[in-house]
Amino acid sequence: MTENKNKKGRSISEFLGGDVLGSRAVLRQIPLLLLILVFCLIMVAVRYRVESLNKEKARLKQEVSRMKEERVQMQRQYQYSIRISRIDRELDTIGIGLVAGPPYEIKIKNNDKQ
Repeated sequence: MTENKNKKGRSISEFLGGDVLGSRAVLRQIPLLLLILVFCLIMVAVRYRVESLNKEKARLKQEVSRMKEERVQMQRQYQYSIRISRIDRELDTIGIGLVAGPPYEIKIKNNDKQ
C-alpha cells in the first residue's frame, strides 16, 4: 500500500517536474505531436480564411442589393421618360405638343372696381 502511494507520489512529482516529457515513450511520440500541432495550425488558418470569405460574401450581398435598388430606380426614371416622350409624340400628331416652359397667367383688367 505504501508502495502504491510512493509510486503515485513519484509519478505526480515527475509529471510536475517535467521528467515525463523526457521519457522514451514521449520522445517516440514527438513526430505525432508535431503532426498534431501542424494540423491545429492549419485548422486555425482555414477558420480565419472562412471567416474572411464570409465577411466578403456579406459585403458583396449588400452591394448586390444596393445595385438592384439602383437598377429599379433607373428603370422607373426610364419608364417615366418613355411615357413623357410617348405623350409628346401623340400630342404632336394632333398638333398640340408639350409646353416646355412654365404656364402663363392671364390677367383680366376689371374696370368695375374703379
